[in-house]
Amino acid sequence: MRGLNADLSAAVSKVLDHDASPKGVHRLRTTIRRIESLVSYANPDMDKKRERSLEKMADMRKRAGKVRDLDVQADLLRTLGNGSTAKDRKILAALLEKKRNRQANRLESAVEKLNASKFFTRMDQIAAQTGAVQDGKNRPLAPLEEAKAQLAEIASEFAIRQAMKPSRLHEARVSLKRIRYLAELADKTAEQRNFIGELKSVQDVIGDWHDWQELTGTAEKRFSDRVNCALLREARTVLGARHSDATSAVNKLFARVLEPVKKPPRSAQSPQPSVRYA
Repeated sequence: MRGLNADLSAAVSKVLDHDASPKGVHRLRTTIRRIESLVSYANPDMDKKRERSLEKMADMRKRAGKVRDLDVQADLLRTLGNGSTAKDRKILAALLEKKRNRQANRLESAVEKLNASKFFTRMDQIAAQTGAVQDGKNRPLAPLEEAKAQLAEIASEFAIRQAMKPSRLHEARVSLKRIRYLAELADKTAEQRNFIGELKSVQDVIGDWHDWQELTGTAEKRFSDRVNCALLREARTVLGARHSDATSAVNKLFARVLEPVKKPPRSAQSPQPSVRYA
């Protein structure tokens, strides 16, 4: 927790130096996510002031998320290669840059207010409490086992509801991200690395769909008055393909998680000890 607090302080300093670069903003978001996962897992006793500090941190993450979304949209926009979309790409790129600058300024303002408060003092206090024994209040399972249990739980929920609408796909994206950060708290073993790697691969596919959904939504707002906008048609085509990929990846992951453990064939089981008679 202290290490994560140090990472958070470094990321905040970058923003305060007017360096809200895509890499720096991403680091700020992921560090906050990891802190939230650790505090949620450790479940320390906190007073109202410390709870409020965590709420302010969550607000900062959301502001950073808005900047990050615009950065990704700008990158995706450059991948649309249809020559007839060149002019519209420039129009949309300028719009994204304008929005990005506005959100970056808001992020800087929020970070400045937070840095001027007792935020980091309280985060150090939370770190001390997080490391303390909580009289059995901590989760009964180790981080990796807890992550596996949570994954099985959401897999069951999704299996019951069946249809994978965009809202549920987004829900899966958020849940898998939270579970992955929880698994990162576990001891570094081959099992942990494989579990995290599997989650991350699915996360990446869903994240790609989400990013295209954001870009398509931005394009639809800008070119809503043009029925035959080539850029919009191309973006919608890519979005459809990404949605199919994401749905398939999530369904495969959940199906694997829910499949019953198969017993080894009798020939592979350990032989029964022979009985010797006197």
